[in-house]
Amino acid sequence: MKLPFRTCPLFLFSIFSMFLLISCEKMILKSESRKPPLPTIHMSRLATVLDSLRYKLDLPALAGAIITDSEIIDAQAVGCRRYAGKMNVTNNDQFNLGSNTKAITAVLIGILIDEGLLDWETTLLEIFPEYAGTMNVEYKNVTILNLLSHSSGFRRDPTPTFNNGTPRDQRGEMVQWALKQPPVIDRGKYLYSNLGYNTLGAIAEKLTNRQFEELLIAKVLQPLGITTAGFGPMGTAGMEDQPLQHTNGRAPIEPIMDSDLAPIYSPSGRLHMSIGDWAKYIQWVLIAETGHQTLVSTQTATVLTTSLVLGDDGTYHYACGWMIFNTDWAGGKTIGHNGSNGYNYSDAAIAPLRHFAIIAATNMGPGDMANPIDPVASRLIQLYLTKR
Repeated sequence: MKLPFRTCPLFLFSIFSMFLLISCEKMILKSESRKPPLPTIHMSRLATVLDSLRYKLDLPALAGAIITDSEIIDAQAVGCRRYAGKMNVTNNDQFNLGSNTKAITAVLIGILIDEGLLDWETTLLEIFPEYAGTMNVEYKNVTILNLLSHSSGFRRDPTPTFNNGTPRDQRGEMVQWALKQPPVIDRGKYLYSNLGYNTLGAIAEKLTNRQFEELLIAKVLQPLGITTAGFGPMGTAGMEDQPLQHTNGRAPIEPIMDSDLAPIYSPSGRLHMSIGDWAKYIQWVLIAETGHQTLVSTQTATVLTTSLVLGDDGTYHYACGWMIFNTDWAGGKTIGHNGSNGYNYSDAAIAPLRHFAIIAATNMGPGDMANPIDPVASRLIQLYLTKR
């Protein structure tokens, strides 16, 4: 079966580069010496399949869901919060979404557009007139759509460290810095940019006078009934109350601030939630593709998954937080993305023409820029298609 999408190497490269600057000694916990538990038969067929894949792929934990526009068929999590530990993951446990956060940030921007606070063609100069004298001239006509589709000319990531005040203060400082930098590519051409999505978070904060993290939960997640969402590392330091993050060498990571992206990255990659709650969001995407949903206008929902710019290798287009493909298994249009903060991994694949989607997540990072759960997406797609 043809895979739904490929790993986004530019994102992962930037994340790994960042983590190389962090001392891992204070984050890596003692690994279990015993072997991971054998897979078992579960009451849920999906859980049984996931547990077999968890064992085959040698993962600490694995979560997945199969969703249609009329129901969440099943959402399950199996395995261990700590590699080779107790089989203690629950369906309410949280998994990091990495760059799958971006599409949710795009929905927030869509809501603000529907509220009349900006539009798709609003420019950076219009939003930040206070920087007119210092802004690089090539950014003055960069639009909201450019930022959403990675076609602004911004680099992948901010390079300085921003430590002043709250995350909102830091994002404001980041924008001031970013607007002075030279573009690394012409506006209108694709270059994956976490900096662009972080800037979208700062724009939302400026327009609403509310912090991005609180705003996203209030305007997007709570209306969808999502209750487990948060930002940064899952769980409490010194405890195993949530899935621990793991290196690709299966070493567990202490859930402290340094074990995730800096707070300025909340709009681009710091969101976590349970697999069931993520399934609620994915179901909303499916429903929006039919023209029947309530978060944004029908016109805005259409823009969010419309191809805007050709991707870097010519095999996909980028929309607003989504890669858009054509695949046989989806019957045509395929909406997908993946994400990682270096210590987790998540995949989403949506087939709007066949009215179903699958998602998967694990609490272990990729190695050598590879997708550690690539076979999971294919297996869940097959599971759905053969059970219809």
